[in-house]
Amino acid sequence: MGASWTDRAMTFLRTQSGIRSLDPREGSDPDAVLSRAEAAVQDDRLAEALAELAALPPEGQAAMQAWADQAKARIEAVAATAEIAAALGRE
Repeated sequence: MGASWTDRAMTFLRTQSGIRSLDPREGSDPDAVLSRAEAAVQDDRLAEALAELAALPPEGQAAMQAWADQAKARIEAVAATAEIAAALGRE
C-alpha cells in the first residue's frame, strides 16, 4: 500500500477506480506486473509477457488464462512457420 499517507491514498484511489499504470514500472504488485507485461506485448515479446504474468497472484493468473493460452498458441505458430520456412530454404 505504501509507507506514507499519500501513497496509501493513491493506492486506494487507483484500486477503487480501476486505473493502472500505462508505463512499465518496477514492483511485484499486480499493477506493476501488468504494466511490464503490456509493454512486452507492445514490443511483440509474448514469451516475456507470459513470464511476467506468472508473477500475478492465482486470481490474476486465472483471469489472464484465456489470453495466455492464445499467446502461447501464437508463439507456437510463429515458431512452426519459421521451421517450415527454414525447411523450404526461405529463412
